[in-house]
Amino acid sequence: MKYFILLFSLLSCYIWGQTNYGIFSGKVTDVQGSPLLSANVVILETSNGTSTDNNGRFRILSRPGYYSVEITFIGFDKITDKINIKAGETFEKNYKLKSNSFTIGTITVTADNNFIPLAPETKTNVSAAEIEHLLASSLYDAMKLAPGVETTNPSLNNVEQATIRNGDALGTQIILNGIPISNNANMQVGIGYSTANSGVDLRSIPAENINEVEIVRGIPSAKYGDLTDGLLIVNTKASADPLKVKLKYNPLLFESNISGGMFLSDAWIVNGNLNIASSDRDVRITGDGYTRVAGQLTLENSGENFNFRNVFYITRSFDDYSVQPGYALMEAWYNHDINVKYSTDYSQIFDSFTQLTAKFSVSYTNQNSYDQQLVSRDNMVITDRNTEGTQPGIIVFGSYLGKEYIKGDVWNIYSDINYNTKLFTGSVLHSLLYGFTYRNDFNKGEGIIFDPLQPPNATTTTPRLRSYSSIPSYNIISFYAEDKLTGNLFKPFTLQAGFRYEVYRPKGFDIKGLIGKGDLIQSNNGSFLNPRVNFSVNLSKDSQLRLGYGVTSKSPPMGMIFADKKYFDVVDTVAVVNPQFADSNFSTISTYIREQANSQIKGYTQQKYEISFDQQFDFFGVSATGYYNDSKNMFESIEIPTIVYKQSFPNAPSLVGSFIKDTLLESYQQYSNSGWSKVKGIEFTLSTKKFPIINTVFKFDAAYIYSENGLNNGYYFDSPRFVNTLGINLMPFYHQYSTYSKNFLLNYRFDIQVKSLGIWITLHIQQKLKEIYGKKGYDDILPAGYYTSKGELVIIPEAERNSPKYASIQRSIEPFELLEENMPNKWLVNLNVSKSLWSGTAVSFFVNNFFDNQPLYQLRQSSPSSPTYERRNPDLFYGLDFNVSL
Repeated sequence: MKYFILLFSLLSCYIWGQTNYGIFSGKVTDVQGSPLLSANVVILETSNGTSTDNNGRFRILSRPGYYSVEITFIGFDKITDKINIKAGETFEKNYKLKSNSFTIGTITVTADNNFIPLAPETKTNVSAAEIEHLLASSLYDAMKLAPGVETTNPSLNNVEQATIRNGDALGTQIILNGIPISNNANMQVGIGYSTANSGVDLRSIPAENINEVEIVRGIPSAKYGDLTDGLLIVNTKASADPLKVKLKYNPLLFESNISGGMFLSDAWIVNGNLNIASSDRDVRITGDGYTRVAGQLTLENSGENFNFRNVFYITRSFDDYSVQPGYALMEAWYNHDINVKYSTDYSQIFDSFTQLTAKFSVSYTNQNSYDQQLVSRDNMVITDRNTEGTQPGIIVFGSYLGKEYIKGDVWNIYSDINYNTKLFTGSVLHSLLYGFTYRNDFNKGEGIIFDPLQPPNATTTTPRLRSYSSIPSYNIISFYAEDKLTGNLFKPFTLQAGFRYEVYRPKGFDIKGLIGKGDLIQSNNGSFLNPRVNFSVNLSKDSQLRLGYGVTSKSPPMGMIFADKKYFDVVDTVAVVNPQFADSNFSTISTYIREQANSQIKGYTQQKYEISFDQQFDFFGVSATGYYNDSKNMFESIEIPTIVYKQSFPNAPSLVGSFIKDTLLESYQQYSNSGWSKVKGIEFTLSTKKFPIINTVFKFDAAYIYSENGLNNGYYFDSPRFVNTLGINLMPFYHQYSTYSKNFLLNYRFDIQVKSLGIWITLHIQQKLKEIYGKKGYDDILPAGYYTSKGELVIIPEAERNSPKYASIQRSIEPFELLEENMPNKWLVNLNVSKSLWSGTAVSFFVNNFFDNQPLYQLRQSSPSSPTYERRNPDLFYGLDFNVSL
């Protein structure tokens, strides 16, 4: 009920809001008159502010009075002005900001001298210039500029996913031009570097066309859903820029990019980008690597009271693993995808108070995966039975190349409509936001395909042909409301409070939910009411305190809800008389089916707590943040024991009169809400203005993270065995243990920016001060119970776990397995240089691990007789970029 009281309060504010206000409006441009998009205009006394639109215009609703206003934009000198806002009137004034930036080819070098965050949530903004200077190849590389992220060499060879604050990649939401990227309907399980049941593969998003990335690590606005750990808000370029050509090379990658924009008319702007990148895993093997072809076309029309954007995407990716020379198993696989997507975003401003925004997107992905390996057996009995029972088997002789295809046709439909209005209660300005989101993901692909007479493997469990067209669609609906309050109650403050109600696969409405009994909207996979609050207060002109609390939730992917069945094929009897005459041979095979799908698995939640302090001095600014993320009911694959039978047929070939000859203990996997994670940490950042003589900006960040993960179900199983002291076949199980890690990462960045020389040099020193991980409860070697061949789950009383009759099923561990891994301090030095050659042309290069420092560390959790070693830094690596603006 308390959440509905909050909603009622928001509505009450709307009804009883006062109308004594004035309007401050205008336009922000550079000195040449070109409009500046997303410049910040803030009334300092009340923290009331806004950002400029595509035309550089702004409009602020305010109580009457004399105020100080500050206009800022990265790469420009800020302006502070005095204004007088009168009731019932519009005060209009335009501002021209003077640039303090310079260009190096296609890179605009800027410096940010404002160190107090305007938004209450903790986030890192990464600009297009920083991405280009970094020589990033995908969105993943932009993550490296956030605190706590280690440096890796840029490549497209492996899956790249976003994890925030040591969280789960599945819980990180990617927002591209206002539209979430969904991976829920990806069913390509088990082939190559598949991201099914996991987060989005960031390799498919080229870095070259990115205008800005916001890495939100704190409590997000209520308008963002289906996430837990954080989100990446990505905006691509949409302006009328000159044609730009870029070529990029490193020992594992070659990339080319062409982009540009132009005015089609006074109102319409068209912007396009074409990117081709190819990365080799092993340069000695042809076709062993990843290739991406990505194109984007943006059409945008902006007016004083509206904005209309249309974006068309097409991405073709080839992820191939070729047969390795001399490898007898002939293993190879590929994942070939093509994605076509259209999104539209329309905003209408009705007056100074209200705005209506509607978004729609439709995305289609054709997924084509292939896997092969040599299957070698003297003879093998197979079946294509799809129901439980026994039938004559098919005997296959000799070796063959087992081939399997998985073909998916994935559709993602997204729509969102929200209404924003503003009003006053006293001197406090309310920015009210109400919205509704609908998502529909479905997969209508051909599914799993192979020759039933030549299955892709030769184990007891074999797959079956399966079409995805029969899988139900996956609907998600969400309602959200939020009030952003700004004002001055003793001190200027901002309070952002709201909630989001998310329903995963809704199935009905329950009126009892209105009185707090159950869910208002019934669902198959969970209904979640997620409150979120962010608060910031300016303790002084140069200091700010921020507090946050929120709950987020993540929906389970379709690969967990509609997982394929597990087929156990038990060969009961086989008689081979003459392989050349099929009629002379006989076999029987029994099929047992277990359900791995969990249609009622629920989404999981995370409670987030955060406190931050920001301080700006004359020449530098610092921020410190402490946080705690508590995730519950996470998705984990658990092992479930089962029994199957081996039968005897004395009247063969007749199946009549059979009897059970043996009982076999087996197991299968099923996803459940059994996981948990607790993450807490401290982040610290320091940034300076540019030192005038040496033209250097110093940036420092430090991130300490402690995380612990485990399972709630209490047990994990070991392999089946016969126990003499009990006289039975059984499968023992043991109490679960948890894992933990402690990491302390520091980054020192020296940015040398010399306009007269047209050069930008970044010396990046990364220090891993602490890297510890270990296990809790792993020293418990005593069995907690066992599963018998009669299908009984026996729990051993605590007092009897150490009994001699259970000695043979005690878990055997080596002393070194109990040690805590505590790696020593390490250093990594990287260098990035961007240099202008002539007007509009530049060259950039980087060297990672400049001093080739690769300390060799012997893992404590490895056997002293055959120790395992780890290289603790990436290889010495380099890359080159040439760019020209035509």
